[in-house]
Amino acid sequence: MNYPSAMQSVLRLDESIYPAIMASKKTVRYCMANVLVFGLLHAFFSLLFSNALLAESQLSSQLPLATKGVFLLIGVAVAFFMHAGASLFLWVFTRGIGGDTAFFPVYFNFGISFVGLWPLAPVLAAAQAGLQGPALQVLLGLASAYGLAVILFAAKNASGLSLTKIILALIVTIIFIACFLYLWIG
Repeated sequence: MNYPSAMQSVLRLDESIYPAIMASKKTVRYCMANVLVFGLLHAFFSLLFSNALLAESQLSSQLPLATKGVFLLIGVAVAFFMHAGASLFLWVFTRGIGGDTAFFPVYFNFGISFVGLWPLAPVLAAAQAGLQGPALQVLLGLASAYGLAVILFAAKNASGLSLTKIILALIVTIIFIACFLYLWIG
């Protein structure tokens, strides 16, 4: 099994691919690669939109190359922290309603499912940069829904829960993370 065919199965919401990836001993590589690419994509598009905002505001015409490099590295670090924290919360809530008690299957499947979040990265960066419009909102909603669907099937496979229970666990996880972020940022 190679990376492109495995990721096509993940993107087709085929939950049987996760045990196959684990059997091929490529779980860690695929997880880390997908989180890394998500972090790079989000950071790259954030830089792209920030350059446009800086040019509009006439504060600075261009960020120094070293600053851009640091920004990309920070984006990758944030993606890994986001992955670790969200997978921990998801594991807690799936375990709380009778899911598998092992943490690493949830952690690695969640990381592999980050490939479903790649389309969200540029749209999210645009929204965070303050761009607005109905098309952006529709794209944000569609990319978010698709990313959550990919995560749902990854978590379902890792936890062994029914579809109803994993949807409940994912909803509680999202609410908890949203409240946590609201208190932290607000």
